[in-house]
Amino acid sequence: MAKISVPNDQKYSPLNEESNASLASLAHWSFLIAWVIPFANLIIPLVIYNTAGKTDEFVKENAKEALNLFLFEVIMVIISLILCIVLIGIPLLMLLGLYCLIFPIIAAVKTMSAQEGDEVYQYPMIFRLIS
Repeated sequence: MAKISVPNDQKYSPLNEESNASLASLAHWSFLIAWVIPFANLIIPLVIYNTAGKTDEFVKENAKEALNLFLFEVIMVIISLILCIVLIGIPLLMLLGLYCLIFPIIAAVKTMSAQEGDEVYQYPMIFRLIS
């Protein structure tokens, strides 16, 4: 009787690079989800960091970068609200809103197209409290 085998490139692998890139990019997409569901930009990266981040370094680093952006956003909103007293905070809040709309899209797209061994996307001009 003939033995039938499936080639290695067609076998199902639950932890392949594509699913990891998709899961890692979900941490960045959470900032767009947060425009509809409050605090999704905190909850989703935390869940990803504490579940899949334990086994996959790429997913962990992307979730960590998304959490750093969340902390940056919260601190900058507080500073901008204080500066609203002297009217400079209003344009700062608008710029922060644009930043948190545009750069997570760029990060998610770059993360989804990342290959094995690629660097993790880092948001420009933010401070990183989680290292």
